[in-house]
Amino acid sequence: MIRAAPSLLAIVVRRIVFFSAVAMLAQFIGVFREYWSDDQQLNYKLIEVETTELAGGLRRAPDGIRFELPAVMIERYANGARGYYARLRKFSGEVIYTNVDAATAEQYFVSPKLVPPNLWMTQLKVGKPLNSVGGRIFDFAKQQVVIEVAVLDDRDNVLYTIMAHEIADHMILPMSLILIVVLGASAVSILQALRPVRNVAKLVSKLDPLIPASRLPLQGIPSEILKFARAVNTAFDRVGELVRSQKLLTSAISHEVKTPLAIARLELEKITDPRARKVEKDLDAINELVEQLTTLARLEGFDMTHSEPVDPTLIAENVVTALAPTAYAADKTLEIIHSSPQIFAGHPALVENAVRNLVANAIRHTDVGTHIRVEVGPGAQFCVHDDGAKVKNHRSAENAHKLGLGLKIVNRIAEIHGGSFEFSSVPNVTTTAKLDFGSQAGGGQQT
Repeated sequence: MIRAAPSLLAIVVRRIVFFSAVAMLAQFIGVFREYWSDDQQLNYKLIEVETTELAGGLRRAPDGIRFELPAVMIERYANGARGYYARLRKFSGEVIYTNVDAATAEQYFVSPKLVPPNLWMTQLKVGKPLNSVGGRIFDFAKQQVVIEVAVLDDRDNVLYTIMAHEIADHMILPMSLILIVVLGASAVSILQALRPVRNVAKLVSKLDPLIPASRLPLQGIPSEILKFARAVNTAFDRVGELVRSQKLLTSAISHEVKTPLAIARLELEKITDPRARKVEKDLDAINELVEQLTTLARLEGFDMTHSEPVDPTLIAENVVTALAPTAYAADKTLEIIHSSPQIFAGHPALVENAVRNLVANAIRHTDVGTHIRVEVGPGAQFCVHDDGAKVKNHRSAENAHKLGLGLKIVNRIAEIHGGSFEFSSVPNVTTTAKLDFGSQAGGGQQT
């Protein structure tokens, strides 16, 4: 299975995401190194984080302020045994909460008689784990509360929480916003830049190399796409010239060969030798080949601008009536099946030619006793089924791309009408040749 090629937008977005990830990784390494190597800054952040968490336990009470340890800090500050000490007091000196005795508080905390700054920290030991004391002043319930902490050896590794906060504040949030803006702006810019490419692609699908005026417009196109448009026009000029040369060659061969063939056949009819009959069959085959070449060449330049209603039922009846004698002579049977056919817009002569080719092909390449069914419908479809026991290789589904001239004519007629042609077969059981003009079924009258 061939995977679909990714769009240009997907390619660019993937590359932006990749390089953004590389940039985020580089910034992560930079932020980590900057903070990890600065013990003083980490200790400041430690005091700031711990006091802020403790401030979340302050509550209003009828008699003033009360305090409850936040759930995430109960184990850490419950009794100070883990080396985490805290004291919360009013600015007047009244203690709201403490987990240390008077001696420990006097050792680590600021005397209530002193007026501390809004944020302070004293580093007790350089390096990791962190060791520091400090505090902050918070305004709560129209009062100032001093929260003091002392962290000795940081057994709970609050350090990593601090690093995570710093990385989130300095990298994840800003980089995420930048990535979203860059991706959005890039996607919009790419879609706008590709609009001329999409327009050109739509025009390319409608180009016909046989129409000299059918070319891509070159005005108002970006320079990069302009080179592509010029290349496409040049290629179509060459294809058109090749097709016209092919038509001239095929037409010349047809006119030059048909007359000598007709004269040779007339002369052979005067000869009674059985070998002359064999040569007549060969001449008939050559004449049929020339007719097919001529038909195929005419189809290459066929103009479908003037279509008319095509009645599938009438087409099938004409073909079966014309080929029934040939089928019966070959000891084969023909049948028409109606499955709600619909009239569609097209060229009746071409459609009849295609159906005739399919039925003739079924008669020619199946065994004696084969039953051939021409199913008309549903809609604008023709299906030629046969139950020939031995289907020849060149009619199998696997070899449908190697069509003979007759089936190439059928395929080309389907393309001209915007339809499709395909084989489906069950070896040694049945073969179906399906001609579908369904995309044109709404263009004509319907029954």
